[in-house]
Amino acid sequence: MAYKDFVNDRKKGILKDVMFFYGAEDYLMNWAAESIISEYVDEASRDLDVIKLEGEQVNAADIMAAARAYSMFSEKRVVVVRNYLPLYRKTADAGADDLLNFASSPQDQSIVIFMLESRLSGDLNAYGKKLAKACSGYEFARLERADLKNFITKRVHAAGKMIARRELDHMIDVSGYYNRGSAYDLSLLDRDTDKIVKACEGDDISAALIEEILIGDSDRFVFSLVDALMAGDRGKALEIAEAIIKEEDGAMAVLALLTKQFEIMYDALELSDKGYSISQMAKKTGVNEFRFKRAFNAAGKYRKRKIRNILIGLYNTDRDIKRGNIDKDTALELTALNACP
Repeated sequence: MAYKDFVNDRKKGILKDVMFFYGAEDYLMNWAAESIISEYVDEASRDLDVIKLEGEQVNAADIMAAARAYSMFSEKRVVVVRNYLPLYRKTADAGADDLLNFASSPQDQSIVIFMLESRLSGDLNAYGKKLAKACSGYEFARLERADLKNFITKRVHAAGKMIARRELDHMIDVSGYYNRGSAYDLSLLDRDTDKIVKACEGDDISAALIEEILIGDSDRFVFSLVDALMAGDRGKALEIAEAIIKEEDGAMAVLALLTKQFEIMYDALELSDKGYSISQMAKKTGVNEFRFKRAFNAAGKYRKRKIRNILIGLYNTDRDIKRGNIDKDTALELTALNACP
């Protein structure tokens, strides 16, 4: 079952006494656990009636004993078991099978929540799947786009700001939330949304502000450098290169990102020849759609052969820097001069 199933089951009052949360979104799992705690445990009694167990340090007997103890002052005790070891690693726990029977039975005294953090959810094993089936298992996956828009909009409006549909889509694209293998999750999005609304001086959030907050300095340098190269402005490209050099270790980081950007540009031309749309190309390559659009637009100023030669030059430059044959700052300046179309 999914996040929406949890929401619906909670509204209907049909949640079981033992639940198992896992998936990509720790933010949603923590929110769900907190909503249950708020429902069953008096705030003044949380130190006594909310029991948090570290799954690497407890066994099945410890968990069941904690669940069978009576609440002191609240309707029910809530026991949260984080990262119970047998769920993701083959390990001996004499009571693990008893725990499956326990998980499928009503609990008079407690609500028990097993939580497997996102970093471990990919390691969910056969025993973990049995536990999910024995109790109520909910997978908190990444939000669908409509739900993600609601997530952002709700926080923006709560801060007294507005965000238009185009800027909202832009924010999602720039964030890379839907990138294949992306580590950018709701916790980071919540943090960055807070930064954006606090930095917004007027009522409406602009695309420029979104980019300023969400794009790192190195990425910003790369985009500016590629823009200058596209325009054939060697003077501007050299000026940007010199600004990068002033940053500590800036040249190496930007050369690496510049190489990646030209690789995306080459892929963009290859896939465009095959008739793919920008969205399809971004999905196929696993690249942030915002970055891919920038690369696709830039690629149009070059012939495929030119990009290939630039890439070969960048690969050779990386090799020569590592061998000590050329200074990294000089290499960046030469790249800025030679990569114009």
